[in-house]
Amino acid sequence: MRWAGLFMLAALAWAAPAAALLPEALACALQAAPAGLDARLADVIVSRETGRGRPVLDELRMVTDRCAADQFLTDKQRDAYFSYALGRMGRDAIDGRLAAMGISAALIDATLDIGPGNTNNPADKVTQGDLRLVADALGKSGQDPAKVTPEAWALIAAWIVATANMFDGLRDLD
Repeated sequence: MRWAGLFMLAALAWAAPAAALLPEALACALQAAPAGLDARLADVIVSRETGRGRPVLDELRMVTDRCAADQFLTDKQRDAYFSYALGRMGRDAIDGRLAAMGISAALIDATLDIGPGNTNNPADKVTQGDLRLVADALGKSGQDPAKVTPEAWALIAAWIVATANMFDGLRDLD
């Protein structure tokens, strides 16, 4: 009878929709990642050089695949989990960099209706117009957008991309 119970739990875990993943399951890659992986991923997102960043992305893939296997995720869900982790870890690292430059990530989220609890349009809906909206919001908040450095604009764009990856991944886990 004990084995029957274990098989039933395994069957339930396999059949459970990804949306039912506990926050701890979503956090697996964040907890299992080696120190500094989030910063290296942020560098890849900011640079937009996925070819040169391939070793870092491969490292994340190893971490997310281990976590996905533990959660009995399908191949499609594994890819979605990778996108989620890439975006989440990228956001975590980019947030501190934005703050160091005096840019509010919360202002970006509110302006574009992205981030936790917001609409979060898919990544293919991210446009250059989004940067114009952020520039306008910065101006309204008292920051002169003309004084924002190119490095800060790159971080703002990376924040938007990381957020889109994170929420695309979450949607695709369903």
